[in-house]
This record gives sequence, C-alpha cells and structure tokens, in this order.
Amino acid sequence: MTRSEALTLREFEPRDRDAVIAMHREPRVRQWLVDDVPLDDARSAHEFIVRIQAYYRTHPGLGIWCAERWSAVLSPAALADPQVRAALSDEALERLARPQPRFVGWFNLMRVTDWPDEVEIGCRLRPEAWGSGLVHDGGERLLDRAFGALGLPRVWGICHPQHRSVQHVLRSLGFGADGERACAGVTASCFVITADRWAQVRETPRRQRIRECLRTACTDPRGRSVIGPS
Repeated sequence: MTRSEALTLREFEPRDRDAVIAMHREPRVRQWLVDDVPLDDARSAHEFIVRIQAYYRTHPGLGIWCAERWSAVLSPAALADPQVRAALSDEALERLARPQPRFVGWFNLMRVTDWPDEVEIGCRLRPEAWGSGLVHDGGERLLDRAFGALGLPRVWGICHPQHRSVQHVLRSLGFGADGERACAGVTASCFVITADRWAQVRETPRRQRIRECLRTACTDPRGRSVIGPS
C-alpha cells in the first residue's frame, strides 16, 4: 500500500500467518479489544488472511493492512562494539546495519459491522510498537486516504470505553466523541471526524495536537489541573 521511512502498510499475505498468531497470543494486545475474534491458532489466522484478501477485491480502497517497521537487526551501539566488529565480517556488518521490515501489527479502514454505510479506522499493534509514534503515522496516512482518494464524508473511531490511550490518539487526530453505543454486541465508545475537520487538523503539527490533547486531559471541567503542582 504505502511506505515511509519508518512504516510500511501492505496487503496481508499467507506468509504473515505466524506473525498474526504471535500478536494475538499477547494478552496485552487482546485486553481492550471490542471485537476479540480469536486469531491465535493456525487455522483462524489463515482464514483471516483469506477473508481479508477477498475484502481488498470487493471493497476497493478499504481493508486491513499489515504494518511493518523498518529497522536494523543490530543497534548502532551494537554495531560499534569492538567485540561485535571483530566477530563479524564487513559484509555481515553491512547486512545487519541495513534496515529490514519487522511486523508490528496492522491498520485498517473497514465498513462498520453494525452500520455498513459507515467506515471506521483502527489499528492493532504489538506492545513493542506502543509509544513509538507509529500509531499517528498510520492514522494520518489512512485519514489522508479516506478523505482524499476515497472521498469519504466522515470516518469513525470505535474503541473500548476504558481504553484511554486509544481515545487520546483519536482526539489528537481530530476526532470528536460521539457517545457510547452497541458495536459487535458490546458497548463501545464512538468518535467521528469529518473531511472538513481533518483538512483543518492536518494543518496543525502533530506535536502541537498531542500537547493540546494532553493539556485537555489533565484539567477538570473548571480548568484546574488534575495532576498536582509541578
């Protein structure tokens, strides 16, 4: 699909089955899922990939995309270690220093199960990718796609009511809260953003948006700090 310096989004392939299984065997990943469909065994992961490959064809521009982060096998510090350099050939060092794609989860633009005329954005990342900024990289890219190439009037964000970190990300992307309602048979928090709103938000640097959301989250309705004196 797309690639930046740090993140690649591409269609899922059969070779991704083991990575999908490993991610769904991580309890921290599944803790806050609204639709916790078990994908932690070979059969269910294979069927998921087959279904999503068909979805790419029947719903052009929509889907769930495999997310990969590009990084070197060895860190700069490890590559500079005299013992490491003495143990490896120049060719091996060059290969280990070259960025390689590593599976970190997925991002999606999908029809909402309970409202088939609407589209939702989402992601599912491995814990080692949390806090890395990839969630904003992927989210911004998919919103550009939704309101650009696809010409959608709005996009929804749906999450567990207690998943505060996802709610913070959605707000930093410009989404507004739209209450709670049933989704896939469970209660979920709903957020929405329009094309016009994204055009405005896109002009504000990401760091500024994140700071403003944090400042809002750390004050009570009367404007007082809830994190104590600095």
